[in-house]
Amino acid sequence: MHFFKVKMLATILDSLLFLLLCLITMQIPSKIQDPYKQECIARKIHCHQKAICQQDELTSDFYCRCLPGYRGDGISICQDPVFHVTVSNASTCDGLGVQVCLLTVTEPKVTFNVSVSTSGNVRSYIVQWYKFYSGQSPQFNSYRRRLGNTLRGVMGHNGQVLTLLSIKEDDFYPNLFWAEVRLHPPLAKPAKAEVYDLTVFEMLNPSSLRYYFVLDSRPIELGEFLEGSAVAIYLPQYLQLPPSSFVQWTKEPRPMGLLASTPVVLADTTEGIQIESLTEHDFGYIRALVYDFSPDVPGRVLVAQRLFLVKKDITRMCNGNHNEANCYCNPGFEGNGVHCVDVDECAEGMSVNCLPEAECVNTYGSFFCRCPKGFEGDGRISCIDIDECTRGSHACNQDAMCLNTLSSYYCVCQSGFVGDGVHCKAKSTWSPWSPWSVCSATCGFQNQMRIRRCTHPESGMRCVGPSADLKLCLDLPPCPVDGHWSEWSPWSLCAETCSGVKERIRTCDSPVPSGGGTPCQGEKVQFAMCDNKPCPVDGGWSAWTSWAPCPVSCGLAIVSRTRQCNNPASKHGGKNCSGHGYEEGSCGFPEAFCKYLNIV
Repeated sequence: MHFFKVKMLATILDSLLFLLLCLITMQIPSKIQDPYKQECIARKIHCHQKAICQQDELTSDFYCRCLPGYRGDGISICQDPVFHVTVSNASTCDGLGVQVCLLTVTEPKVTFNVSVSTSGNVRSYIVQWYKFYSGQSPQFNSYRRRLGNTLRGVMGHNGQVLTLLSIKEDDFYPNLFWAEVRLHPPLAKPAKAEVYDLTVFEMLNPSSLRYYFVLDSRPIELGEFLEGSAVAIYLPQYLQLPPSSFVQWTKEPRPMGLLASTPVVLADTTEGIQIESLTEHDFGYIRALVYDFSPDVPGRVLVAQRLFLVKKDITRMCNGNHNEANCYCNPGFEGNGVHCVDVDECAEGMSVNCLPEAECVNTYGSFFCRCPKGFEGDGRISCIDIDECTRGSHACNQDAMCLNTLSSYYCVCQSGFVGDGVHCKAKSTWSPWSPWSVCSATCGFQNQMRIRRCTHPESGMRCVGPSADLKLCLDLPPCPVDGHWSEWSPWSLCAETCSGVKERIRTCDSPVPSGGGTPCQGEKVQFAMCDNKPCPVDGGWSAWTSWAPCPVSCGLAIVSRTRQCNNPASKHGGKNCSGHGYEEGSCGFPEAFCKYLNIV
């Protein structure tokens, strides 16, 4: 068994390792934490009211930097965050802190709930969850890993709820979780662990875009001990240590609510500690931090922890041996010095000096006077009304005015908003008109248009008036007009009873060409034959054919010729040719004459 003997508060502070505790333990600040403010003032550097003075690590120069979540140059502008992340049910958180929820784990699973409010017109966002692994400083870095839906953790309600179905040893403080709102689309798969150290800048003024969740276990109570007693804590009795682990023992401040409080490092690389003689400052919380290499992250990080509470016996004091002769009960207790019980100072008949309006509350070994709700003070001398408005402890909407009243306050939505003061919605009003649309035409007529939008529809109100406006483009010349034909006129009447020609016309006036437009192309007049019956045609003879050759050389013979009635042929009821189309004649010589001529 390896113990390390320590004398409490005689050790040095390991501020690099436990700077993270500032984030968890800080109280709600009444103003911006600006440790270098006087340095910037001395150098005549005037920071924006939403910025703080910072020192560059490389050049040591001082400059202004907008608070986390704000955007701008830190001097002339620091634009408000579009989103604000809050915890959905603050009553489940054990500790106070800006953008921090401390949860004491009592069940095998835990659910983190956040809600996101937006300002402006941005509606699309995602909530991304991270797990932070505290590294063994200063040798190793810290890491963060983006979370997604797994068998161990499930997200729901658009990423605003994360449920850890099982709690692991490395889920506890100083490891932590956080929800961060973003405009970017979600990544497909959970990312690998990446180096990430929380900076002092982030912890002094937490961003409204991020909300932290810290898991803590119930302390293992040791004692009750008297001053001068000895106590020993041997970690393997409570936790199985890996062979390659590194154990660090720290004394934690309580209550966890002071920004300047940092834990005291008691011992390193030892399985246990032993305190031989307890003093007043030795009582309280001691945490054993176990660091080792993890498959989830590349460096040596916190893999387990145990929280111990060394309790003091406040009922009595002893000088020497703890027996009735050497011990006596402390004020607020009564008994024989060995056994002391609490005295109820608030019981009837006891004399307490609380104000009439204050309540007496008995505590273990004492009592206190509690002022009524809405008042503050010791309850004995004074109970003064709390001005929740100036203190910033009211629940009024950012668009509401806070009016302090006796023991309470009243919220009134500002002009331009409607609601009960806790929830204020902007009234629906017309946005400014958009610029007029560009006239794309170079001639003729064209309308210009402008539009406006009815803002804040969530108020349920309607804007009165048109959402669009039109006007003619000015000084546009007439456009050239090409000529186009009119429809054809009806056909003209036919004057003849047979045969004949009819006509129809059209004009270039639909429209008439103007402004340099082209004239009509094509025929102006069309002709067509009348639909009447054709006229009769009388037949005519063709010319006679030649006489046929005489068939004999001596003697007389008959020859003929013909003609036809086809010049022209009769048509459409016309008359045929009159006369005949065949003629005969004689030819040759008488035989006597032939003999005379000796032809035969």
